[in-house]
Amino acid sequence: MFEPNRFVADCRTALHSADPAAAIAALLADALRDPQALVDAFARGADKPGVVPLFRSDSLTVAHVISAPGSRSPVHNHRMWGVIGIYAGQEDNHLYRRGAHGLIDDGLRSLRPGDVFIMDPELIHAVANPLATLNGGLHVYGGDLMARPGRSLWDPDSGAEQDYAFERVLEYTARLSG
Repeated sequence: MFEPNRFVADCRTALHSADPAAAIAALLADALRDPQALVDAFARGADKPGVVPLFRSDSLTVAHVISAPGSRSPVHNHRMWGVIGIYAGQEDNHLYRRGAHGLIDDGLRSLRPGDVFIMDPELIHAVANPLATLNGGLHVYGGDLMARPGRSLWDPDSGAEQDYAFERVLEYTARLSG
């Protein structure tokens, strides 16, 4: 049985390892061996899209994330490492890197139940749910995801880099998800 509080405690302990992202990826891989346990653990509130922080501090954010069918986030960065584990549905990560004249497409990483993805602190991506059903995952970050200074997002129309603002993310996501 998956216990969110135990998982958070294990993630907090993993912060003291030589490679916290790898240690947390191993914890996620272990948790994802029984996806039904995660579905059961998050049964309440898992029927609507959203980000529910399970733990948040200056050094760690653990969140349960549900994405709506057909949703797409704007291009953004995190400026910290992150680890994503998917237990239901699919999450497509459209990857980008900085180029001399703006962002360059750097491929696609599709995550399905049981998949774990370690994100480098410099990663730039947009996240999409290509399915007609909700997806579910655990996202763990090496810092306070909600208050990290220096984060950016890119205007979907102009491609211009902007300071990250959660309200703008919601606006762009609603527009992109159409």
